[in-house]
Amino acid sequence: MSTVNYTLPIDEADKKNAEAIFKGLGMTFSTGINIYIKAVNRQRKIPFELAIDRQSATTKPFRSSLLDAPKIVTDGHEVDRFMKRKHLEKELEYSG
Repeated sequence: MSTVNYTLPIDEADKKNAEAIFKGLGMTFSTGINIYIKAVNRQRKIPFELAIDRQSATTKPFRSSLLDAPKIVTDGHEVDRFMKRKHLEKELEYSG
């Protein structure tokens, strides 16, 4: 296996916290990052759920961007957003 060195900006406090966690698990920061990358490759996705809190999702710009988008892409196929617009509007009303 050949390796590649890669440099990216990381918040200093986040890096120090992660290093401490990885050290507690008996590994280096580099090993921890490599485990994450291998999980992404193996699972073909980010290996944890990504979410925004409900309050952030109800801000006006976020709502309008959801409602104004005519199409979304799902699994490489365009799908009319309006098929689910009523459900989306109900959810936004409920959470607002």
